[in-house]
Amino acid sequence: MTQTASESLWPIYLYHSDYSQDYAEAFQYEIDRFILEHLSSNPLLGHLYHEPRGIRRLIFQKRYNIYYTFRDNTVFVLLVFDGRMGINQDIEEHGIDTDKLIK
Repeated sequence: MTQTASESLWPIYLYHSDYSQDYAEAFQYEIDRFILEHLSSNPLLGHLYHEPRGIRRLIFQKRYNIYYTFRDNTVFVLLVFDGRMGINQDIEEHGIDTDKLIK
């Protein structure tokens, strides 16, 4: 999980904590577990979303977009967004500079 991906989860966490702190923490645990279980066993599972940069997208709970890339047998989670956010269209059109996110 890149630092940018961790930071992109923060607004989602805050949104959920407005409803319930327990729910926000449970959601965080579930998405972390989902990413670990699914991407470690099958890193090519997600849809190839931006071919030039090798960015893939995997959907969690029909709403949350997990953007990642796979390099040198390592999965780098780049960003996580609520699918209702406009950023998804920007990523599809312009991609993500993965070299800046992977450190």
